[in-house]
Amino acid sequence: MSRWRTALGNPWCFAWGIVWIATSALVAFRSTELDKCYLKAAHRFVEGADIYRPTTDGVGLWPYPPAMVLTVAPLAWVPEWMARVVWSGVVAASLVVAAWAITRAALAGVSNSHQRLQRVTALVTTGLLSHQLVLSPLTYQSHDPLIAAGMGLALVAAMARREVLAGIFLGAIGALKVTPMLFAPALALARRWRAVIAMVAAAAALSFLPDALRLDGEGALSRSFSSIVQSASNPAKAGGGYWHDWNPLAQNLSATITRLTVPTPPGDREINAREWSVVHLSEKARGVAIISGQCVVLTAVLVVVGFVHHRRPRPPSPLQLLTESGAIACGMLLLSPHSSNYHFAIEAFAVAPCIVLAIERRDRCLIALVCVLGLLGLPSGRDLIGNYAVDALLICGKLTLGACVALAGCVRAAWLLRSDAA
Repeated sequence: MSRWRTALGNPWCFAWGIVWIATSALVAFRSTELDKCYLKAAHRFVEGADIYRPTTDGVGLWPYPPAMVLTVAPLAWVPEWMARVVWSGVVAASLVVAAWAITRAALAGVSNSHQRLQRVTALVTTGLLSHQLVLSPLTYQSHDPLIAAGMGLALVAAMARREVLAGIFLGAIGALKVTPMLFAPALALARRWRAVIAMVAAAAALSFLPDALRLDGEGALSRSFSSIVQSASNPAKAGGGYWHDWNPLAQNLSATITRLTVPTPPGDREINAREWSVVHLSEKARGVAIISGQCVVLTAVLVVVGFVHHRRPRPPSPLQLLTESGAIACGMLLLSPHSSNYHFAIEAFAVAPCIVLAIERRDRCLIALVCVLGLLGLPSGRDLIGNYAVDALLICGKLTLGACVALAGCVRAAWLLRSDAA
């Protein structure tokens, strides 16, 4: 406790708090995503209405699992300006938690001053390469940093061998956004049964909690969400068929493959005047290509898990656990039916171990992959390179390629670390 008092009494800590609050407030009032989605859903939920019912313009209001609305429901009870500041602070704090967890995993057990300097350098480089991935959820005020924070807390719990707590954290974020349930087969492959049971129990409890809290509400939210999941099950279409077939903002594997294998649709923008497809595939052939790509991604994730835990019962090192989390994060992004640019902050879990080992082991394969990540991480805001260039990069799947490269780096890192143990 004394260490906390010392830290909180430090003037630098106070200054950081002021900057954090001010920045969060400024970002919050610039964003329109909060009132378009989160605040409306919060008000509907507390009123007992169906948060999945489309708005008057026919657009679906809430595309997330029912449990996610619990994170924003309290915002319905405070003024809008306060809701914006509070939510922005939560998003920023979540990113800080994720960064803390990555830092702790990378520096755990490192006492040599030279090696520690190398790892600090790697972490700073990770921040530079991932800055766009982190700025996007701040700009859109999306809930994805909460997923990153949950992954970070689960990672720290796993490092402390607290399997049940790790499972609870993973189950919580699995209830908030289905894709973290990819951790379940990974945990099963690693024979972390207590974590598996805790994860499934936590996810199930949180998934049905919103319905339990509004017994007199308008329909079961879990049933409404299941219908959305069913409508997004077509692997041959971007977003599984729930989102637009040709959407540059969709950067998951199926969406990028779709954009590159269907004719570019007509449109008023300059970007639509050019044909961007590499080859035209029928829906059946495109489905085969997408499923094949998804199988490769899933295999790569499970290979990393196998490398990390192959020396059972010897526990894996913190850096191995970070590599495993990074590989699963890439799998979540690539295998999801829809991953937009503000979903990719969790890729930092994969970038960090790649850079750490590229610096420490001077492995040529990892150095090459990190160079590619560096090129993909160059500043590419619309105010820097223009709308056309940004749209062109997204159409070609810039973020998709980055996640694939980071996943390949995790496979290589897991191989290099296969003999390490805590």
